[in-house]
Amino acid sequence: MKKYFSLLLLFIFSNLLIAQNIAFEQVGISVKPGSGSQVVSLMDEFYGNIDKPEGVNISLNYVNFKADDIDVTHFITITGSVKALAELREIRGGNKYGLYNSNMLRHAKVISTTAGTTLLRMNLEKAGEPMAQVWRWNVDNPLDFGNEFSSLIKSFPQIGYLSLGQFTHGTSMKGESHYVYMSHKDYATALGWGPKTPEQQEAFLKFQKNTSKYSTFLGSLTMTTVKRW
Repeated sequence: MKKYFSLLLLFIFSNLLIAQNIAFEQVGISVKPGSGSQVVSLMDEFYGNIDKPEGVNISLNYVNFKADDIDVTHFITITGSVKALAELREIRGGNKYGLYNSNMLRHAKVISTTAGTTLLRMNLEKAGEPMAQVWRWNVDNPLDFGNEFSSLIKSFPQIGYLSLGQFTHGTSMKGESHYVYMSHKDYATALGWGPKTPEQQEAFLKFQKNTSKYSTFLGSLTMTTVKRW
């Protein structure tokens, strides 16, 4: 049923979409103390020397702020079209990837692997900003959630890259189904984020109140991009 409503969400946001929606794969890892540079070097050696499918972007992100139930220190995120990610999967299945993976496991433990798709993307020119916040929900009524989110961003517009999406693979027992991802140009902007005017505060509180009837907020985290490939 949730997948069906995703199509309705696409219709709702049709006036806001700027580009084709994309898929993502994300690996949460816990990097051993002192192994950060080795992780970057291993990703450089592998992802820096392959012929990536067109439109694929790979990033390593350090988790700055998180709740105590999130064990990861970094996320490896791969985005692109479904076709491109499928092509990359073939490349990642060879002997070179096997060596890369075995070496990576000496320096980091895999905590989670998830995948999903975006439903809305805005301000694409800001997608390369170095910091981002992510919020997660377990949503029982995606249609109403989408309507409320649409109202929120009209009253409380964001200046960074903004994405609303859904998890389709690898969800936990908490049942996270939807997320909002927002970028920031620097640390100060991330720390200072929030509704400023009375109108923005009212819109934010309205969104929280109305969506709490059919969704459960599962927390947020803030990340810094270490490197992109």
